[in-house]
Amino acid sequence: MRKVLVGETEVLGETTVYYLLDDTDGFPGNYGVQIIRGSEQSCVNSLAPSGDRVWRLAELLLRCAVTPITLRDVTEDWLLC
Repeated sequence: MRKVLVGETEVLGETTVYYLLDDTDGFPGNYGVQIIRGSEQSCVNSLAPSGDRVWRLAELLLRCAVTPITLRDVTEDWLLC
């Protein structure tokens, strides 16, 4: 699995880092996201077969300062839209 840095921001005084997860290993269709904030971290795998679509999600997570605790709820809503 490969992690690609999307960006980082300050959330409630602590650096929060956002990654695109690429677990395709040469095959299409397994992208996810990960958020790390201090000792907290959360990831959601297999969100979409398109790396571009998941990259846009990761950028949205960054802009909205989503934390690891709320990542699962936000991605579930994103999948339903």
